[in-house]
Amino acid sequence: MVVPYKEGIQMTKAIKDYSLPDLMERIEEIFNENPEPMKGFNAIVQYDVHGEETGTYQHYFQDGKLTIKEGVQTTPDVTMAISYDNFKKFLLGKQSGAVALLTGKVKAKGDIGKGMKIETILRKYNIKEPF
Repeated sequence: MVVPYKEGIQMTKAIKDYSLPDLMERIEEIFNENPEPMKGFNAIVQYDVHGEETGTYQHYFQDGKLTIKEGVQTTPDVTMAISYDNFKKFLLGKQSGAVALLTGKVKAKGDIGKGMKIETILRKYNIKEPF
């Protein structure tokens, strides 16, 4: 069951049970089910994920829609290198983007402002794990 984003969006299973490709697919579903928080944000954000799961994914934010593609399709506005563990923490609001940058848990290059905007958008979805 998915609850409205203002109350928190429930993941359909524990985040530890998602593979990286499945998690990216779920993120795309969650954002597109309620595009309001990302309206007006246009950017290509690339995540280079390392650790227990690895992969490169580009998130295309355009006209209130999110499309996620695996690999490098085009030059991103910002690229963030992050461990899979920290990516999951960031997604659930347990990791601050600013603190992660300052402590080296994420390395960013390009338009850092667009990268930081992702956290603002993500918090509006209030994603939660199942109980």
